[in-house]
Amino acid sequence: MAQATFAANLVCPERALFEGRATAVSCRTSDGLITVMALHAELVADVVPGVVTIEGEQQTVSYVVHGGFLHVATSVGADAENADAPGTTVTILAGVAEPVSEIDLPRAEAAKAAAEAELAQLGSNPGDDEGSAAARRTALEGDLARAELRIATARV
Repeated sequence: MAQATFAANLVCPERALFEGRATAVSCRTSDGLITVMALHAELVADVVPGVVTIEGEQQTVSYVVHGGFLHVATSVGADAENADAPGTTVTILAGVAEPVSEIDLPRAEAAKAAAEAELAQLGSNPGDDEGSAAARRTALEGDLARAELRIATARV
């Protein structure tokens, strides 16, 4: 017997990475790992940096996501096969996301090295403005975290 499917979407500002039917969607939230299946309770949650896995009837696809939000909605008439049956829609809104298969490991390693080098130099200039140095440090730490996540994901 086939598992029930539901609408699943993974969207970032540049493009929709996934729009289709799924049997399960898994991601990590600040409360832990969650797997959503058909007829899941409605939910809104944060998505922490990590891998989002979308299982379909034929294939499973994985995306590295650098944070975002998860929305699970259930509504009557959402299932095209049976207009009176309740249907589930899962939407993940991510600021930055990419297919795991498209991670460029050498580029991620170079980005990590560049961020580490710039962080090491930050604040060494006595004329640096304290506020702009703090803002730059925050940006560089974000760059470093994204590079490290890409590297860890690509090596699995």
